[in-house]
Order: sequence, then structure tokens, then C-alpha cells
Amino acid sequence: MKDKFNYLYHARKIFNFNRSITGEGVRETLRYIKKNINNNLKIKHFKSGEKYFDWRIPNEWLVKKATLKYRGKEILNFKKNNLCLVGYSVKKKKILKLSLLKKNIYFNKQRPNATPYVTSYYHKNWGFCMPYNKFKSLKEGNYEVDIDTKHFRGKMDYGEIYIKGKSKKEILITSYTCHPSLANNELSGPLVLSSLAKKLKASKYSIRLILIPETIGAIAFISKHLNHLKSNLIAGINLTCVGKKGPHTILKSISENTYADVIAKRISKKFNVRFLSFKERGSNERQFGCQNLNLPFITYCRKKFGEYPEYHTSDDNLSIIDDKTLEQSKNFIFNLVSEIQKNKIYLKSNNCEPFLSKYNLWEKIRHKTFAKENRDIFNIIAYASRNKDLKKLQSELNINKNNITEYINLLKDKKLIREFL
Repeated sequence: MKDKFNYLYHARKIFNFNRSITGEGVRETLRYIKKNINNNLKIKHFKSGEKYFDWRIPNEWLVKKATLKYRGKEILNFKKNNLCLVGYSVKKKKILKLSLLKKNIYFNKQRPNATPYVTSYYHKNWGFCMPYNKFKSLKEGNYEVDIDTKHFRGKMDYGEIYIKGKSKKEILITSYTCHPSLANNELSGPLVLSSLAKKLKASKYSIRLILIPETIGAIAFISKHLNHLKSNLIAGINLTCVGKKGPHTILKSISENTYADVIAKRISKKFNVRFLSFKERGSNERQFGCQNLNLPFITYCRKKFGEYPEYHTSDDNLSIIDDKTLEQSKNFIFNLVSEIQKNKIYLKSNNCEPFLSKYNLWEKIRHKTFAKENRDIFNIIAYASRNKDLKKLQSELNINKNNITEYINLLKDKKLIREFL
């Protein structure tokens, strides 16, 4: 197929970039996507030290060198495997006995031949990661630790693509760029998002797609755009772990009844979707779906974080993701967005029940002949909300399609309801 997107080709190009919550690896990734996949990507940033809610943007982290040697023989080298260094490690140059070195070595006994992914973003620390079997083979003696890193005031970069619609109300699609050399848990989301952005066209609602570090990135973005999100967000979807074959999975919002939940449930009839509680959260839905924000936000994944054995280890490599699964994931999100774009949402124009006599609707309400009609009109006014589009109202209120269109037009003419645009 002429337009087929080659996910694995692009994944191979950027897999080894040293992505973290800040630094050159993130910029390299964003620049690659902008140059080779979608030149509509705008690269933006937050400055180190800026405060957003309860958090501050951390300093940038630069790794010049990181090696571990025993009697001159190289055991670990960051340039050969960027997972071997604990993320955000501070500078350390020292000769240590094995008994002391062990306190700063991390491994995963469940994956004895894999290097685990470990970070220490907000606490000054240092360390190495290695396979458990390699750890067991370390001999007594002196080890040369040489970690040359730098922490400095810089910036936290993120990418954004904005597709302007007829309305400033928007659909938000997010993923993240803060994990080095992990395939399903990192690259799958940005690649699907980038490919999806090429397929999406301008429509009724605007669409914003962002690639941003997990947790601190989402928190900073929300803080900066909070009023806009509260007023204009139709639905939000976070993409994570979408490249390893598994069921289409939705992590529901905390309330489980936002418009994003409604649409996900509707298209599940086409895709056979598995739904999970917000209690299973672990990605940026923790921020966008936070209970005190009450945003219509869900997360989409396949083999979810923590559910597959390779998770957060070097075994989460390019061999466990495939083009077919990634394309299926893109098509799922495209269908979800398309379903949102083709439906209308209505809101009440005033508070409490309107004084219907004022709008020449009272006589109809008191007349027996119009009992069902009046009840339907009353229900539309009562149930209209940001979480129910016209299709949802029709189904929930059990109103004939032609009738509900007639009632909606009547209520719009009377200015009792308005379209959420």
C-alpha cells in the first residue's frame, strides 16, 4: 500500500536515543519526528525551576560518560546500553569494593538476563543496572566507577501538533517521550500518535496531539492550560503500550461516565474492547484523569504497562512490537475520534427547569394528547450535558430519531438549549 506507515523503520532510527524527562535524547526524538514523519510538529518547552501545582521542572540531565570496570576490564558502558545507568545519576568517580558497589546496583530476578529500567529523578543518587545473572558473576575486588554527568538549568521539551477545526472545542491525544530504549512502553505511543496525526483532517472539533514526559510533563501542561481544558475539552485519550499484540484496552475515567467513556463504550461494539477501572492507572491518566479536574479523559493500550513480563527491562525491545498491531491501534483511535466528530452535544442554556409558559410550551405539556412528547422534551432539557451527545440522548431516553431531531430544533429555536461548539 502506497500510504502504509513503516513503524518499525522509524522505531529503529530512534530506539537508542537517551530519552528522559529532559535532555538531548528527547529533543533528538522530537526533531526526528518533525523532519521525517510530520513537519507540523512544533517543539515547545518548560524551563527548569518553573513551578506547576506541587511540582517544579527539574534541571536537564546530560550524560558524557558512564562505565564500570573491574581490573581494567569493562563491565558496563552507557554508550553501548543506556539502560545500564540509573536515570538522572549524579557524577561519581571512585574505586569501590564489591560489597559497597552492590548497594548501587539494580537488577530484576524475574528477568535474569535483562537489564532493568530504573530512575532517580527527584533524589540525588547514582547507580548501575545489569542482568541478575551478570550481577551474580561479579567477583570480589575493586571496581572502577566512572560516571560523568551534568545537571544544569535548561528546559523540558515536548511536541505538539494542532489541527484547527471549525470549533475551538477540542479533542486531546497524548503520549510520552521519556523512556530510553524501550519499545512497547515508549516508542509505540509516539509512533502511533505521529502516524495518526497524518491521517486526521480538519473537522468540527479541533484536535491537539502532544508528546510530553509522563507525570511532570502532563502536570505542567495541565497547569498552563487548565482553564482552556475545563472549558473546551470534548474528550482526551492517552496512548501507552500500543505496540505489543493484546486486546484493545481502555482505562476508564475515575467517574466512568465522561464523554470519553461514552464514546469508547460505543465503538467497543466494533472492536471487542476490554475495560479496566481507574484503579489500574499508571500513565498520564493519573494527571489528566485526576478526580478534582473531572476532565473527560481515558487511556488506550494493548498489552498494558505491568501486564507483560518484558515491561521496564531491556527485553521490551523492537522484537516484541509489530507494524500490524501498531496500525490496528492507530485505526482504533481514528475510529474513536471520527465518532466524536460526527455527533453533536447540547447543553442547557439556563439553570433549573425553564418556565415553559414563557416559551409557549405549557399548553402542550398540560394536554393529555402530548404527554409522551412533553415528557421527551422535559427529559432532553434535564439530561442534556457535556457527557451525552445526541445519539446517547436518543438511546438513553428512548426517543425516535426523527422526533428527537424535531425536539432539539424546537428547543434550539426557543434558546433553551445550545450546541456545545
